[in-house]
Amino acid sequence: MKVLHILAELQFSGAELMLHTASEKFEASGLEITILATGQVEGIYADYFRKLGWTVVHIPFKKSLSFFSKLYSLIKNGGFDVVHIHTEGAFIYKAFITNWAGVKKVVATVHNNFLFTGYLQRRRRFHHFLALKLLNVKFISISESVKETEKVIYNTNTTLIHNWINVDSFSKTRQLENQAAGHVKNVYPIKIISVGKCLFEKQHQKVLELVKVLIDKGVDCHYTHIGCGELEDKEKTWAYENGLREHVTFISHTHNVAQFLSGCNYYVMPSLFEGVGNACLEAMAAGLLCIVNDAPGLNTLIKNDHTGIITDFSDVGLVASQIMAISQDEERYNHLTTNAQQYVAQKHGVANVEQMIEMYH
Repeated sequence: MKVLHILAELQFSGAELMLHTASEKFEASGLEITILATGQVEGIYADYFRKLGWTVVHIPFKKSLSFFSKLYSLIKNGGFDVVHIHTEGAFIYKAFITNWAGVKKVVATVHNNFLFTGYLQRRRRFHHFLALKLLNVKFISISESVKETEKVIYNTNTTLIHNWINVDSFSKTRQLENQAAGHVKNVYPIKIISVGKCLFEKQHQKVLELVKVLIDKGVDCHYTHIGCGELEDKEKTWAYENGLREHVTFISHTHNVAQFLSGCNYYVMPSLFEGVGNACLEAMAAGLLCIVNDAPGLNTLIKNDHTGIITDFSDVGLVASQIMAISQDEERYNHLTTNAQQYVAQKHGVANVEQMIEMYH
């Protein structure tokens, strides 16, 4: 069975990492995978797919006849049995093109909580109505939060398939690091990490402000910032201008997130909204205490004071106080992180992809 996945620029992002992690499951199921990158550049993750033996095609998205003509040709000549759309931009047009090219199995994953209002909400609701009624598109939601958003705001019924990660790769890396260090867990000094694109909604600025508050209070603290994007330079400038040069390590992107997680003890995610936040799942699997914003997609992923901390990142002073308190309570830290590891292992393993493969048949 030949499957085409339509993505944007190929980055170290959730959808790409999930597909890569599921490669053995795809192969065992007899799936032949082609990846279409529609970003303005192909993206640095393309070579990771090629190393799996997958075909990678790049057609930069434009609102033009040329783009849709090339997309039609790719699908028409590719002999695909399934087209799986992961992108929001021009979704309904991609679905129509797929149908016109003769592919009847169209799957679309909703990877985030899209909390549109007004015209955008009405347009997206209409597009999903067309997709369901005319094109028989099968929608996937990646969390209970996304499923509820799609149903309540857009009248879209979706199949819930929880995001997956390679749980073992993160938990084993942490175990090896702990064994080498001769301890089980470390709650102090405070070593904070975040992983994600440098975008407005990710609010990395709040993490920098948090670190400054902690440093000003005399707390031994370091922040590892993994991510690139449009705000990366601005975030670096703010950190350096506010005396954090020695307290923040900026890493644009890496294929070895697990190694960096293993050297930290607090994962912070102040996002305004998320679908799930695979980076948070990875941190939970690695045994870090996750501290997240009280926002859609995060306040349902984390169970407050059971698998992590849900807080209000509009008040970084409050968050600083919470971190300082828990850094003095190793028993509570261990309780929360152990619960988090158990939760991820039970609910977000690679076996989840089998539900998606079933939808292809």
